[in-house]
Amino acid sequence: MSRYTGFLILILAVLAGSAGCLSTTFQEVTYGGDGLEIYVENADEPFESAVLQVTIMKVEALTQSEVFRKAQYVNLDSGRNVYTFPVDLEPGSYKLFLLVLTGNERRASVIRELEVTP
Repeated sequence: MSRYTGFLILILAVLAGSAGCLSTTFQEVTYGGDGLEIYVENADEPFESAVLQVTIMKVEALTQSEVFRKAQYVNLDSGRNVYTFPVDLEPGSYKLFLLVLTGNERRASVIRELEVTP
């Protein structure tokens, strides 16, 4: 039984570390005429003044360069939430770094790829 104790502790640590990220998740992210639309699902209680941070990196060959970064306060309601960030992107490949914070807790984070076509 003792040979599984270390493995069990590792599994519990991983589950405890990811527990805060399970109640809030990023859904679809789309880009259109109004800018970037970000859909966030919150399975927890509503939270006023959560922080939604968006960083957009343009990917060209083997380099990435930051083209947009913004953090803003949002009301995170229970259920599906939609937030729009006005941004003008040229055609190309991008990486999106998305983060939701409530107080000092990271509720969700994800990296997504985005292809903008002419």
